[in-house]
Amino acid sequence: MDFIEILQWSEEKCREYLAAQRWPDGARCPKCGEGDAYTLTRKSATKNAVRSLYKCRVCRKQFTATVGTIFEDSHIPLNKWFAAIYLMCASKKGVSAHQIHRMLGVTYKSAWFMAHRVREAMRENGASPLVGIIEADETYIGGRGRRGHPVAKWEREQIEREARGETLLRKRGPKAGQRHPRLDKAAVFGMIERGGRVRSQHVPEVNVRTLRPIMINNIDVKNSRLITDGHRVYEMIKHEMPHDVIDHSLEYVRGDVHTQGIENFWSLVKRGIIGTWHHVGVPYLDQYLREFDYRFNRRKISDAERFAALFAQVSGKRVTWYCQTPQPENPYA
Repeated sequence: MDFIEILQWSEEKCREYLAAQRWPDGARCPKCGEGDAYTLTRKSATKNAVRSLYKCRVCRKQFTATVGTIFEDSHIPLNKWFAAIYLMCASKKGVSAHQIHRMLGVTYKSAWFMAHRVREAMRENGASPLVGIIEADETYIGGRGRRGHPVAKWEREQIEREARGETLLRKRGPKAGQRHPRLDKAAVFGMIERGGRVRSQHVPEVNVRTLRPIMINNIDVKNSRLITDGHRVYEMIKHEMPHDVIDHSLEYVRGDVHTQGIENFWSLVKRGIIGTWHHVGVPYLDQYLREFDYRFNRRKISDAERFAALFAQVSGKRVTWYCQTPQPENPYA
């Protein structure tokens, strides 16, 4: 299948595809979780079309293939939903809500909400720990820092004056439009299996207290070997697992010791944010990172296979939020 073909699908064909991908072994009730359901058909009161319904023999509740998914209670046609998903799965550096709005003929607000619902479906829950050779690194996302930035320059001047025993200067803020190279950016931490999966997330600070539990929880420490740069924050991990360091002030590759894999992933993330979205709010940063993780972890399959794989993850992820925390996994429990 391709993008043009999906746009031409009827509403009923989309529902049949969704049901087949969501329930390969037969329909399962989202209310009670039982797999004992049968099909009903009825004519819509507003349109002369047949709409498939399911009814559970256990709890006697009726439901459709969209109930309990990111598509529930949406008035946007399913073929436009599917087309948006295909675009997001096929675009290596992402697709903006404005692009979806222009291509599919929906409002910008609808396109924005659709994109965030799809990103919520891209969340991978219960994934196994990373194993093997693991590369870990941190990066900073946000406004572009400049050399000779007034804040950084002021800090260096203060250190030099303190060393000479001179009077310290009064604090001065940055000029309008300029940003601190680190303090005004969002910190992101990532880990990647050599040639395998990646995991990234926004972190409030780059320190031992923040990064150590993330690495312990996401890496199989008994069967893995960690490779990082020379940042001091990674020194503590040598007590948990084998740890190699590549000092980027001296070299970038030493045999199989390098961080080129995670650096490659950061280049995709930053090209997407700078070139596609231009600005990403910090509260939503994890959503965008989840999208990049999903595509990168399935980079060895085709766009159509990546599109089909996402439908196995749409269940239990009905989203009704804008800035608040998403609902529990199953809102019908």
